[in-house]
Amino acid sequence: MTIPVRGRSVITLFSEPGAYESDRIRYILSIKNINVDIVNVDANNPPEDLMDVNPYASLPTLVDRDLAVYGMNVITDYLDERYPHPPLMPPDPVGRAKLRVAAYHMEKDWLSHLDELDQGSDEEKAAVLKTLAAKLEAASELFRGSPYFLSNELTLLDTMLVPFLWRLMQRGLDWDNMSKSIRQYGHNMFNDLAFRRSVAHAERGMRFDF
Repeated sequence: MTIPVRGRSVITLFSEPGAYESDRIRYILSIKNINVDIVNVDANNPPEDLMDVNPYASLPTLVDRDLAVYGMNVITDYLDERYPHPPLMPPDPVGRAKLRVAAYHMEKDWLSHLDELDQGSDEEKAAVLKTLAAKLEAASELFRGSPYFLSNELTLLDTMLVPFLWRLMQRGLDWDNMSKSIRQYGHNMFNDLAFRRSVAHAERGMRFDF
C-alpha cells in the first residue's frame, strides 16, 4: 500500500494492519502529505527487513533514508519536526507543554481502555465499555466550541483521538447514544480526506459509515 502525494520524499513505514498505533502514524503521514510506502507486517512474524533496522521489531517503525525511527512519541516528534507543514504542535514551549499534558490525560483516561476491550470476558469488556462511555460523556464539553479537539487547528491530539474513536463501535460502544458533540466531531473527522486515505483495508469494517 502506498499513500501517493506529489512533491515529497518517499519514506517507508512498517505497519501492522488493524493496530491503533500504526493507524495513528499513517494518519499523520497523510495529514502531512508525505509520500510513503506502507509495508504491512504480521507482528508475530516480523520480516528480516524490519529486524535489520529495529532490533525490537516494534511496530510501527519508520525509515526515512538511512534513519530508522521507532517508539510512538519518537516517531510523532520526528515527523512534526522533519516535516513541519502543517504543524501539529504549538510553536511555543508553554503551548507544547499544555498539549503534552492533555495527551497524557487522554492516554491514561481513554486510550488505556483499548487493550482492556480486547481482553477478558464479555462481562469484563461490558464493564470497561460502560466506564469508558461515562468518561467520554463527562468530557463532552471539550468537543464543543472548536472545529478540532481543544483547538481551532488540527493537532497531535486529534491524531490520537480520531483513530481511537474509530475503533469503539466495533468494540461495542453505542455510538448513536453518545453526546451530539462527540458524534459531530467524529463525523467531521472520519470524513476528512487525510483520515480516509490513511485507513487500512483491515480497519474499514470497524465502522458502518466508511
